[in-house]
Amino acid sequence: MSLQNRMLWQTRGRGALIAILLLAACMCFFPLRMEAANAPLAGQAGLLSEEEGESNAPLAGQAGLLSEEEGESNAPLAGQAELLSEEEGESNAPLAGQAELLSEEEGKSNAPLTDQAGLLSEEEKEEISRQIEELEKATGWDIMAVTTDDAEGMDGEAYAEAWFDEHTQKDDGVICAIDMDNREITVRAFGEAMFYINDDRTERILDAGYDRIAHEQYGGTLKAMLAETALAYEEENPKNNYLYDEDTRKVTSYGKAHRGISWMEVLIAALAAVLAGGITAGAIIGKYRLKFGGYKYPIEKNGSAELKLQKDQLVNQFVTHRHIPREDSGSSGGSNRSTIHTGAGGRSSSGGSRKF
Repeated sequence: MSLQNRMLWQTRGRGALIAILLLAACMCFFPLRMEAANAPLAGQAGLLSEEEGESNAPLAGQAGLLSEEEGESNAPLAGQAELLSEEEGESNAPLAGQAELLSEEEGKSNAPLTDQAGLLSEEEKEEISRQIEELEKATGWDIMAVTTDDAEGMDGEAYAEAWFDEHTQKDDGVICAIDMDNREITVRAFGEAMFYINDDRTERILDAGYDRIAHEQYGGTLKAMLAETALAYEEENPKNNYLYDEDTRKVTSYGKAHRGISWMEVLIAALAAVLAGGITAGAIIGKYRLKFGGYKYPIEKNGSAELKLQKDQLVNQFVTHRHIPREDSGSSGGSNRSTIHTGAGGRSSSGGSRKF
């Protein structure tokens, strides 16, 4: 055997020996791993007793592990109740929160009857509320009645106007007020109601209220004023009445206030505009014989400018002064007139007030 073949066999022999040793080592190591993983029942008891605090903790160990995890993760029953109690105050805002929200919205809604001065009995409140409800159904207006012993520095009319502005949900309505602070009864009409509560009706309403307020019949005062308001709605023809603005002296008839533009008027106006535009354009084209895109007016050749100096001199001046007497807003201008003015809230109203 040559040296080369001998070295080759030696190398192969060493490789085989190494492979046998590795196989033997694996065979020795594998049973140990099996014992560690698949130890019999008696061995498991000892091994598991050491691993209870770290991993699976069977039966008895599970009880200890669960008792530790209750306060950290799952938070059953009692923990859930605490979580829900915190979420109620932050997100859902149930019944109690909804009640608070509704109470805020009620302050902004229509307040048919408000007895701030404490002048009315419970029976009178029920009768007046029923009277207001019937009048609102008949008219579609906001009808209000209010008493106060603190007008907040305003007169009776200004207080009634401010109250209506704050609580109304519509543009049309009537408010009757008893102001114990200024010793004054007031009626104010807004929107469509201004054409019903004219100057003559205002005096009738105040007369009806005054006859009872003089005898301290506060409930009867409001009922009488509301009854006269209902009569005004039933008997007045708003088309025959007009508004007189005492601030601007502007007169507005019912027809003018309710006039709108019909579709026929819009169509006629559109046709008239097209016709007028077409006639004008045709006249210009015919006069100048314009050819679109090819005509250019020679302004340098045909254009010219001529400037003249002209002075005006004042020779004399005549001034005529004439006194125009202002019409008394309290005087009667006929039974068809409603004298109105614009209140602090920017809303116009008719009506009046009377001291008692």
